[in-house]
Amino acid sequence: MKIRFAWALATTLLLAALLVMSIHAGMEQRLVTVSYEGWEQLQQLASWGLQIIHYQGDVLAALCHDEQIEALRQVGFEVHVLDPAADPNLYYLAYPFPGSDLAALSEVEAAYAYGRDVFIIRSTPARAETLAMRGVDLVKLPRSIVLPKPQRMMAGVQASLTYSPAVQTMVDAVSPTLLIHHVCKLQDRDALTYCNELGTRYSYATAGLNEAAQYLYDEYAALGLSVTYDPFVENSTPMTNVVAELPGVGPGSDHIFILCAHYDSISENPDNVAPGADDNASGCAAVLEAARILSQHQFSRTLRFIHFAGEEQGPWGSAHYARQAHQRGDPIDGVINLDMIGYESVPPNDHIVEIHAGTDPASIALADALIDNISEYGVNLVPQEITTNATWRSDHGSFWSRGYPAILGIEDFDDFNPHYHSTNDTLANMQAQMMLEYTRASVATLAELASQPHVSSSTPTPTHTPTPTPTYTPTPIRIYVPVVRKAQM
Repeated sequence: MKIRFAWALATTLLLAALLVMSIHAGMEQRLVTVSYEGWEQLQQLASWGLQIIHYQGDVLAALCHDEQIEALRQVGFEVHVLDPAADPNLYYLAYPFPGSDLAALSEVEAAYAYGRDVFIIRSTPARAETLAMRGVDLVKLPRSIVLPKPQRMMAGVQASLTYSPAVQTMVDAVSPTLLIHHVCKLQDRDALTYCNELGTRYSYATAGLNEAAQYLYDEYAALGLSVTYDPFVENSTPMTNVVAELPGVGPGSDHIFILCAHYDSISENPDNVAPGADDNASGCAAVLEAARILSQHQFSRTLRFIHFAGEEQGPWGSAHYARQAHQRGDPIDGVINLDMIGYESVPPNDHIVEIHAGTDPASIALADALIDNISEYGVNLVPQEITTNATWRSDHGSFWSRGYPAILGIEDFDDFNPHYHSTNDTLANMQAQMMLEYTRASVATLAELASQPHVSSSTPTPTHTPTPTPTYTPTPIRIYVPVVRKAQM
């Protein structure tokens, strides 16, 4: 679709529609999709006060009144009404498992196609939970999202990162033995033999989830890091995130980079057995091991190592954390989220992984930094950078919703783990080398980024004044082959 219109006319019409909306506060909202072209146009729509609840490559979902819908159509936007009687408390993104039976979606109140292999569903939390147990990934949609201000888009990530022998030493220090140990401790049930496959970290299996949270807490405390529980309640069930921090030193130390992974698990029998080795003990192990290595050094930026609960249902824990971080005004310059980093088919043993960056230029810059470090430090991965078709189906999406740069590191979706969300998701069915390489890449990237000179930037906040933004055309996919570069003398 090619949209042609005068920006001044569009602004007048949309602001008039917003005025009508404020006068008639009780007017019924519709759930709609709006097609748009590029990051600049998305920013413009947000600046007009459109209540956006989600966006992807070329379409967004929003809550609109009839006047807004008419104004958008008059200036050339393609608007489709999905739900004429919107209830913002009941919407989820639903990603069915590849090749799965879509009949599961018929169990919810409504399901609307929304791009490639993704649906917006209207569902109660109880019905949504049955989908999660059947292998459907869910993302609870907020009532509105925040887009980053243009001036902070590139502030946190610099393109001048160069090879460092000191960082190489950190990368080489990653221990495969400790990574495997962490997976064992998270997949097993403590009362039984070491590394058994009978544990569960299901969000509603409180004892198992608490056992895992205590393990994570104790590991960070043993490293001498400041560690806290970050409790929250969903569906009347108490849960907690685990947050460890390595404070920065000097100017810019209030600025933050986050390495995170969810620690809950799910299966077809989650109350009893959900070992969740690849999904997502692998990501948790990488975060723990990165913290062990990085905590032995000082950096100019603050590093936070976070494990989220409730990802399989929401993602609840990260939504809670990102919302509070935004309310506090935390200057988070980048989030690296690791989810399912320990599987590939053997053969072909091709080491292909995916880095989901979305279309925010700051997130793309963060992905570029990770990918460049894969090459720079001899990490044995072949990364594919995903922009236009990036998925929101993990904890990074919660930070996108609050205007923070974030990326997802995950294994190849085209070589997906067949043991996903099952009792067979165990260490025995992982390829631990993949987890090792992803950890090495994460250590290199955090060490590089956290050592940067301070660059002033502002916390993302909603913007209601049209602001010119730089033109940016994202590349849908980039494939890199690792090349080891020698240190310059």
